[in-house]
Amino acid sequence: MMKLTKEEQHRQCIKEIKATLLVVFICFLWHVLTAFLLNGTGWTVFHMPVWFVVSVLGTVVLAVIGVFWLLKFVFVDFQYEEDESEGENEQ
Repeated sequence: MMKLTKEEQHRQCIKEIKATLLVVFICFLWHVLTAFLLNGTGWTVFHMPVWFVVSVLGTVVLAVIGVFWLLKFVFVDFQYEEDESEGENEQ
């Protein structure tokens, strides 16, 4: 667990929020674009429309990859609350 100052904690939280929103936006774009672009093709996969398979299952795959990326490269393990011992020393 990393020790960070309040400013570093704030910067890290903002970084994690932005990266998470980026993953959500990419998943949203994939879901919507593939659904609309493949809708009129008439193709099927396993007796389901191809737009459904690519859109829904692709979004799940992208989300899982995004979460692994966030955990590996963005999120940092730090304690956000102050320790009780620190609070006692200040009083």
